[in-house]
Amino acid sequence: MNGQQMAQITTTELPQTLQTLFIEVERTKTPLTIIHEGKPLVIIYPATTQTPHPVFGTMKGSGEILGDLIAPVAELWEVLE
Repeated sequence: MNGQQMAQITTTELPQTLQTLFIEVERTKTPLTIIHEGKPLVIIYPATTQTPHPVFGTMKGSGEILGDLIAPVAELWEVLE
């Protein structure tokens, strides 16, 4: 995680304050741990917005042609004998 201290609440406190907690997590960008019977139950992380990456063209220019793929093989492979 990012080294920040996470806030914690119990499940009995959750229904009254759910909307407020979501807004607070979004505002502070700090995760919130929900505790049930003394054990961590859920961690709520702030949503991150990611810029969409193009599907086509992402590998453009990353390949290298090492030889002729169409020319006949100069040596005979064992599996072809």
